[in-house]
Amino acid sequence: MSRFARRRDGQALTEFALIAPILFLLLFGVVQLGLLFAGQNGLVNGVREAARRAVTWRINDASVNDPSIYGVVCAAVHGELISELGGAQLPGFDETRLHPTISYHWEANPGAAGADPSAEQFFLYVEIDAAYDHPLYVPLVGWFFDVLDGSGDGAFTLSASEQMRVENPSLPMGTSPAPCP
Repeated sequence: MSRFARRRDGQALTEFALIAPILFLLLFGVVQLGLLFAGQNGLVNGVREAARRAVTWRINDASVNDPSIYGVVCAAVHGELISELGGAQLPGFDETRLHPTISYHWEANPGAAGADPSAEQFFLYVEIDAAYDHPLYVPLVGWFFDVLDGSGDGAFTLSASEQMRVENPSLPMGTSPAPCP
């Protein structure tokens, strides 16, 4: 092999040494971004499934006489959310990183606009908001995503929200749902 051929082999190695850090940063960035997208999809799906479960509870049967039914319902909805996220929805799920808010509130029927205001119908809605501090697994790239989040805690905060109308007959308008703890 000639003297000039060996120089070109060394040149390729030098070029690779210059490009490799950028290439690996991009590759690991794509991996971390994929993990975050998977976590966001899992969180959205878990919140939606918990809201679908929440709208089936018969809260109007006993709530007029016993407002403690909301505590039972809220605990069951929270348990459903934990169960949905703890399954295959959110890989590496840690319950201590989840910050859910479950609430019930009244909204006017949008189809009753323009009708007699005294006959306006109101429906009860459940709203579930959840924030999850998703851990960043790739060290160097994770620091960059942590800076984007602004918290500096080694996690990226994902959030999801779902609102659905309670499917059972509505409560009397004077009845106010108790807040979930």
